[in-house]
Amino acid sequence: MTTVQDILTFLEGFTPPALAESWDNVGLLCGDRTQAVTNVLCALDVTEAVVAEAAEKGAQLIVAHHPAIFTSVSRVTADDATGRILRLAIKHDIALICMHTNADCAEGGVNDALASALFLTEIENMEAGENGMLGRVGDLPREMQPREFALYVKECLRAGGVRFCDGGKPIRRVAVGGGACGKLMDYAIAKGADAFVIGDCSYDLMQRAQSLGLTLVDAGHFPTENPVAAVFADRISAAFPQVETEVSERHADCIQFV
Repeated sequence: MTTVQDILTFLEGFTPPALAESWDNVGLLCGDRTQAVTNVLCALDVTEAVVAEAAEKGAQLIVAHHPAIFTSVSRVTADDATGRILRLAIKHDIALICMHTNADCAEGGVNDALASALFLTEIENMEAGENGMLGRVGDLPREMQPREFALYVKECLRAGGVRFCDGGKPIRRVAVGGGACGKLMDYAIAKGADAFVIGDCSYDLMQRAQSLGLTLVDAGHFPTENPVAAVFADRISAAFPQVETEVSERHADCIQFV
């Protein structure tokens, strides 16, 4: 019998909690660690739709990237999204494991998955974050101009759209930081990056990147981090072949483009 704790222990070996940023909340956030697991659903976020999908598919466990509980929770009611999510998970006896910044930093985690999605080679650690394990840097298959590269990122990540600033030079070496990593651009530049692919970028960061000759591509939070859901599923399937594991079919980017 495979339990929630078995899968948690395995995931912690792959994404050690010690790699998480000090402000983060990772691990088993809801549920019974002794519960038997025969079906796992993986997703970027624990949303109401994801929990409902897990319940319909008979899953006893959801493995996600973003924490279902981030700040302190003083009450669990149907008055807000967090309360509704937790109530639904508890109602259907579904445990929630969330691996956030530890998965960002882990080898084979979020940023390695992002680098792989962009077909980067010669990948190395960007050495950012509290533990010096955040971000990756690698080489493109061929040199590209900034606009061409932005379109390439959009296609590779199946993003609805991307925003970018033109750093004014051809791109061969690329840094990646899934999610809100724009403030880490100095680490990217220190590693010789011509471009930096992130999610969630502000106007001032675009201005600064352009002034430094760095092409900054904001491909969105969901597209840059969602590849890790498949990584979670593949790893769990390989370690626990008796457990049916799949990626959510309903979870999609909440940001749309017109």
